Amino acid sequence: MSATKIDSEIAKYFMGKTIDTYEDVQSLGIETLRNLYVSAGLAIRRKTQANRIDQLKEIIRAWGQNPEEILTKDALLRGNITETQEVYQNHQLSLLADQLKQLIKSEVSVQ
Repeated sequence: MSATKIDSEIAKYFMGKTIDTYEDVQSLGIETLRNLYVSAGLAIRRKTQANRIDQLKEIIRAWGQNPEEILTKDALLRGNITETQEVYQNHQLSLLADQLKQLIKSEVSVQ
């Protein structure tokens, strides 16, 4: 929160802390506070491997490949496997990372 340009009292308010200026901050109005929150780019989300998978997908798309096609082909080749969500996400992460490595190697060898 301190990296944003939001006043420290407003930041504390957003975090649910009790502050001396609670009434002053609240008097700004809900829309003003929402706009401040959105403009600061704040969000509450868990950092999961799924986010890394999404990031790798975006990078692979930027290199001109379709990551969904890669994952679909792999799923068809692997067949009906029962595994935990974590194992499945690790496999996807590994598969996409390998694909990105291949794309980079092919780009470097062309030059």
